[in-house]
Amino acid sequence: MAKKITVYRKLRILHLGLDPVAAPYSGDLIRALSGGKFQFIEHHGPNADDDIASRLQLYRPEFPVLDGGAGPAKLNRMARQMRGYDLIVTHGEAGFPAAMAHSLFGEALKLSPLIHYHHGLKGFAGGAVKRFKRKLGFSRTQAVVAPTPAAANEIAANWDVGGKRLRIALPVFGREPKAPRADAIPGLVKRKDEAWIGVRASDLLPDADPLLRRLRDLGDEWRLVAFGSKEDTVRLTTLCAEMEVADRLLTSQRLSGPEDRAGLFDLLLAPKPPAKGGDMPREPFLAAPAGVPLIAAGSELGAILPPEQGDYVIGAGSGQLAAMAEAMVTLARDEVKRKGLGKAMAGFAANHRDAADHRALMAELTGDGRLYP
Repeated sequence: MAKKITVYRKLRILHLGLDPVAAPYSGDLIRALSGGKFQFIEHHGPNADDDIASRLQLYRPEFPVLDGGAGPAKLNRMARQMRGYDLIVTHGEAGFPAAMAHSLFGEALKLSPLIHYHHGLKGFAGGAVKRFKRKLGFSRTQAVVAPTPAAANEIAANWDVGGKRLRIALPVFGREPKAPRADAIPGLVKRKDEAWIGVRASDLLPDADPLLRRLRDLGDEWRLVAFGSKEDTVRLTTLCAEMEVADRLLTSQRLSGPEDRAGLFDLLLAPKPPAKGGDMPREPFLAAPAGVPLIAAGSELGAILPPEQGDYVIGAGSGQLAAMAEAMVTLARDEVKRKGLGKAMAGFAANHRDAADHRALMAELTGDGRLYP
């Protein structure tokens, strides 16, 4: 008797608006749904560049360029390109035109369900016209996923999305990265007796004084490592010289931020709070898997961090930067506390790595039990 061969039907997911660099959690969602027991899934990302498509193993079909000025004809073309997929996933503001196309033409074309991921934590930029477009664009969207309850409440109030169509799911955190080499940052080498605090120079400027002033209160081993453009790093270097802490500063113009090599750092600073209507910051999603404590501005960030980080997420106010500086000194002096926070960050990331909530929603909409057995 011939051996029975089981053929597994592929589940084809179309990702639109994907940006795993600015929004690493979107790439981590795909990684959590790839390989192993999820080999039956095909991920398609038509607007991804070659490097991203290679790293995430994306197929790259033809698709109209996503832009906010798309008219009815272009939206119709977008909708037609969604045919043949089992699920469409739109990511953030960049993916909104595709969500609009799906709402307008999805019923006539009998398109599969669409999930939209909202990437904001704080408020909504734009006025009445933008709110109207979002109401129209999500009028027939099967699910809009908010990262926090606060964001979900704002979506319900501003976009008329509610009931079962509005879901809350913490974004996916990536796997623990390999320990970086001491020279992993081009032009810099971390010595064995050094401790590093990472920050993006543009986030620290223009009001860097409260944090720079406290560098002298740290042990001799501590260094502030700032990333950014030549203009920003030179300006920061000048400020440090004026405050007589130039010996504590290291700079790099080769990476976008310290979170790109998070494992090299003992502390990370995020002194710029999330912008109104902007994406979630990258720092928590790269610091947590590496087990690095984070001192951040913006109380809304507490919802995407472990409870242990609560005292180091500083709310808005006139003393915000001074409070961050005090937290920096406190953690630099307390190795036990610092390592405990790092362990909490790593554990939190591990608990939100398998995309269970997201898989359950996808299984519900597609009827494919393989996603959430």
